[in-house]
Amino acid sequence: MSFRRIGLKGLLALALAAPVSGEDWGVGASFGLVNDVERRLRLDEFEPSDANAWVDYRMEDQVLLRATAGSMKTKGENAGQQTDSGVVLPDLEQRIDYVTVGVAYQFWEGNYSSAIFGGIGGYKINPDPVEEEFRNFRDPHEKVFGWHAGVEADLRVLSRISLIGRLTYHKVLSGFGRSLLTANAGAVYRF
Repeated sequence: MSFRRIGLKGLLALALAAPVSGEDWGVGASFGLVNDVERRLRLDEFEPSDANAWVDYRMEDQVLLRATAGSMKTKGENAGQQTDSGVVLPDLEQRIDYVTVGVAYQFWEGNYSSAIFGGIGGYKINPDPVEEEFRNFRDPHEKVFGWHAGVEADLRVLSRISLIGRLTYHKVLSGFGRSLLTANAGAVYRF
C-alpha cells in the first residue's frame, strides 16, 4: 500500500473522527522551498520543490490536530560529492513523499495567529534513475519514519480563509539520516 493511499485513508479517518461544528475543521495546501540542512544552512540552497495538503481539527481553542500529505524533491546525500577515484558525482535527485500527523499550539492575536507544531510521520524515499556507473552512490529506496517540528503564521483575509506561512524541520530517519528544512506559503479554508 502506498504512502499516498495511507495518507488519504488517514485524512478520511480524521474527517470522520469528530462531529463538524463551526470552524472546527480546516483544509489547506501549500507550496514551498526545501533545503538539506544536515551539514549546514545556506539561504541560497533553498530550491522550489515541496507541495503538501492537510486537514486539521480544532481539539481545543488553541490546539489543532493536523494530518498532512506531501511530496518534496531534493538532492541525494551524495550529490556533487567526489568519489575515492576522483569522479565528481552529478546532482543525484530524489522525491520524498510523506504523511505526517501532528499537533499545533496557536497564539491568537486577532486576525492573525502564530503557532508552534510538531509530530511524527512516514517518509518514502524514491531516488531518480541514474546511469549505471552512479547507481551505487544514490540513496536507496526506503520507507522510513521520522518527525517534524516548526513554526507558522496565519493571516485571516476573509471570514473563513487564511494565508499561511510555515517553516518545518523534517528529520527523516533513513539510512543517511536526512535533515530537511521547508519554507512554505499557502492557504487554509475553515468550515
